Amino acid sequence: MVRLERRLLAFSLAALLGLAGWASWLDGKAWLAQHLIAHAWQTTLAQGAPQRPWPWADTWPVARLTTPAGETFYVLESTSGEALAFGPGRLAGGIGSDQALTLAGHRDTHFAFLETLDAGQPLTVQLANGSQKHFQISRQQVINSQQHPLHIPRDDQQLILITCYPFDALTPGGPLRYVVTATSAPTSNTENNQTER
Repeated sequence: MVRLERRLLAFSLAALLGLAGWASWLDGKAWLAQHLIAHAWQTTLAQGAPQRPWPWADTWPVARLTTPAGETFYVLESTSGEALAFGPGRLAGGIGSDQALTLAGHRDTHFAFLETLDAGQPLTVQLANGSQKHFQISRQQVINSQQHPLHIPRDDQQLILITCYPFDALTPGGPLRYVVTATSAPTSNTENNQTER
């Protein structure tokens, strides 16, 4: 009986250590990925051409989003599951497009901040050419994607952020989407002067 208890204890300890190691590996991988994406973004700005964060990446940073709280997220090209694991993805719009810049992200990671936004708050997007666009939140709504397909307006003065809803859902998926619409905010003369320099 004592030998069985010792074996069970050893097995439990090994399993716990294995889980802790796996969790550490995932955290380390996520940390490294964010640093590689940040480096790819800086290289994109410096060289003027898209840069993959690692050689086998199927995505690259196309913008940097700054929240009202000052958090920054690198927006990746594509909304594939692989890309969304590392940051919000560009669904439509961008430089040279007449469509609203539309970004999608996971409700429990990169776009969890959408739950705390209020109308009138600012959002800033830095584009790959180095320019910055300032937006102000104008509307938040919940839509059922099965009843109302997402329509991306032909208005390059809008920013649309989309995530799954509700934020505290136990299972992912579902048809509900939380949609935040922000409209272009006027920039001050001071900012315009700094941009020209």
